[in-house]
Amino acid sequence: MGNSSSLCSDKNSVRNYEGNGSPVYPSAVNSFSPSHGQRTPNEQQFYKTTIPINEQCQHQQCPYSGNGVIRSATADGKDLTAVAVQNAIHGSYDVTPHTTTQHGISSTMSPLATETQQCVCTGMRNGPTNENHTTAATTTTTIEYELANGYAKLSKISTSRVVAEQPSNVVAATVVAVPKSESSSPSRIQTEAGKESTETTNSKLPLLSQEDLDDLMRNVNAINTVNRTLRQSFNQQQPNHHQTPLYNLQQRSNFHMNFSSMNGSSDSPMKKVPRDRLGLWGTGGEVDVPGNISGLQRLQQKKYNKGLAFNLEERQLLGIQGLLPARIKTEEEQVEHSLLLLDRLENDLDKYMYLNNLAERNERLFYKVLSSDVAKMMPLVYTPTVGLACQKFSLIFQYPKGMYITINDKGHVYEVLRNWPETDVRAIVVTDGERILGLGDLGANGMGIPVGKLSLYTALAGIKPNQCLPITLDVGTNTESILADPLYIGLRQKRVTGRDYDEFIDEFMHAVVRRFGQNCLIQFEDFANANAFRLLEKYRNDFCTFNDDIQGTASVAVGGLLASLKIKNTQLRENKILFFGAGEAALGIANLCLMALMKEGLSEAEAKERIWMVDSKGLIVKNRPAGGLTEHKLHFAQDHAPINTLPEAVEALQPSVLIGAAAIGGAFTKEILQRMAEFNEMPIIFALSNPTSKAECTAEEAYKYTNGKCIFASGSPFDPVEYNGKTFYPGQGNNSYIFPGVALGVLCAGMLTIPEEVFLMSAERLADLCEPEDLERGSLYPPLKRITECSVEIAAYIMEYAYKNGLATVRPEPEDKREFIKSQMYNLQYSSSLPEVYCWDHKL
Repeated sequence: MGNSSSLCSDKNSVRNYEGNGSPVYPSAVNSFSPSHGQRTPNEQQFYKTTIPINEQCQHQQCPYSGNGVIRSATADGKDLTAVAVQNAIHGSYDVTPHTTTQHGISSTMSPLATETQQCVCTGMRNGPTNENHTTAATTTTTIEYELANGYAKLSKISTSRVVAEQPSNVVAATVVAVPKSESSSPSRIQTEAGKESTETTNSKLPLLSQEDLDDLMRNVNAINTVNRTLRQSFNQQQPNHHQTPLYNLQQRSNFHMNFSSMNGSSDSPMKKVPRDRLGLWGTGGEVDVPGNISGLQRLQQKKYNKGLAFNLEERQLLGIQGLLPARIKTEEEQVEHSLLLLDRLENDLDKYMYLNNLAERNERLFYKVLSSDVAKMMPLVYTPTVGLACQKFSLIFQYPKGMYITINDKGHVYEVLRNWPETDVRAIVVTDGERILGLGDLGANGMGIPVGKLSLYTALAGIKPNQCLPITLDVGTNTESILADPLYIGLRQKRVTGRDYDEFIDEFMHAVVRRFGQNCLIQFEDFANANAFRLLEKYRNDFCTFNDDIQGTASVAVGGLLASLKIKNTQLRENKILFFGAGEAALGIANLCLMALMKEGLSEAEAKERIWMVDSKGLIVKNRPAGGLTEHKLHFAQDHAPINTLPEAVEALQPSVLIGAAAIGGAFTKEILQRMAEFNEMPIIFALSNPTSKAECTAEEAYKYTNGKCIFASGSPFDPVEYNGKTFYPGQGNNSYIFPGVALGVLCAGMLTIPEEVFLMSAERLADLCEPEDLERGSLYPPLKRITECSVEIAAYIMEYAYKNGLATVRPEPEDKREFIKSQMYNLQYSSSLPEVYCWDHKL
């Protein structure tokens, strides 16, 4: 901001007057705000308080010393400039006044003031020996401050002073700006001739009179009153909030982004510039500008295309009449036509390609087709078909989807992210392609996973597709057959590891926050075990992130496990769980089971006694001769003699729950299943590995070899099984029951981090959503046709938790959270392509 004219062309019009003629200056509730108009719920509110002053500055009254400097400091002697800058940067303080003494006169000064102030009349003297001077001037002081999350933060103080007569070489208006991690902006100054020039100045703030300071502080105190009320209310809900890292993150993330934790040289450009986004977007409404796209573009862009559903009026007014055949179809007819074409295709990969092409032609129709029959469509856009699609991804590649950020872009990740055409990105699914499902290192071919996941974000949770961004971090691949493939679309090099890899991931995380905001959800998908756990631990407390392979799989598995206990009418603590596999999925489930057991009243040691794990080297026990014990595996190592194979472990431990997550097809043999039925009246068998070829056993094998006694769930879909005159409908423990609902709840609440409790809560809510008739028919999960309903219920459950625990940033808190969530969801129905037309009921 420059002089007062930038606020109002006439300085007198800045002043509002009460009945007594006293000026009323803008305050927290009475302000000249450039942010007036439509504003997102949590957007920072910018206020300006302007004080016009008619001043006679005389030497006898001038409090400045002979050199025109007045000294001001805090009570403890600290430099007020340093205090002001530090507080302004962190943005988490009351603008509390300090008392200073000016030639024996006590005055109230804000810490916004600087330590030394330069009298503008100094520059008009012929020299320091000039003892008598009188200067008539009109001074306008403007304080700009921001109000967000109940905290006031100084933006800038500027003072414009116009002197009646002065030498032409003297600048009579000075502007001082308190830094807020940005470079100084040019300020407008006036000369005697009335001409304006632009220059950057670091001059000190001119002295204000006691009366003007009182006016200024009255407005600042009004802000502080609001701040204290909000903080007291928050303190009553969360007495220890100030002791948690979350509090600092929640309250300060909108004011300051610290890039100092990034790897690299100290002079990295990423460390010097502030982020360009506040990170608290609004939650409702479309951002499309009606006149921003032509009629022809509506036919060519998937977001706007309606195909033959454009009506006659739209075709004529948009200038596309004649570009489409005469037939006008309803949405239902379009869906029926698409399903007819889909059914004519013989193999699932062709169906996958057709659906992807449809998504590129008509986005809304694609999601209408997916939602028309979720049980039929989900296996085509995700597991198991997506596994085959990833293996053939370079062969079937037609349309670029999402972003490919390579290790060669290291140091410029932010610039790459800026190329994405959408700015309101709220959900990112990212992979480095090293462990795609159970298929191994597929490199850039792994893009099929983020694309498929985000399709389900929209189809199952209504998260708008323009707010979703799939990303592949291409650091190479170690799979020789892919490197030798002439069609391969990724970097043809060995996978980068070590420090370069870590710096690349770190830069990516910070670049996402800088570009899209602190509350942009980042979902990690299909990273290798060693990296997945490490990265989750590194970023979970400072970013809005989770790992679906670890936490999503764990949540859906524990949800099924809790539902199975309703059939057995037992508690989890009464069961012994044996895992086959000790990778991301198995360890994630084990950790969530540990939380659930402790919630039932067991100590951590007692809970661990009920969790056993077998990996490729045998039973995980302390001091295992075969070795292979990572830090995460040691967490569940038992005091027991070594056991080398799964059948031996089943025989020795006699578990009541057997969970497979090792991606070894057929690992649950006939003998193992039969022994499980002998040990237990109702054994629980979970074969969770994907795709279907990697499942530890089929549903038919499980029911057959346990004589129909088992409670079964799988990671891949299986057809109903008839055994001994009863038909079983095996439930698919698909992560899609969890991650879309979790993402929807996190985004609607504006959460900045995702605690582990969210996933246990989601598992519990999912188990509650399983109806008695579902359990009776052998399914541990609600029917897939109800999965969108499940997403909304889980999201509402998470929102309740977020507001109760001070994790939500969307304000005000919605009274009806389910209705609020539904209002944010993607509308599958076509909207009119024409803007609303209305008439003026009066004459100009």
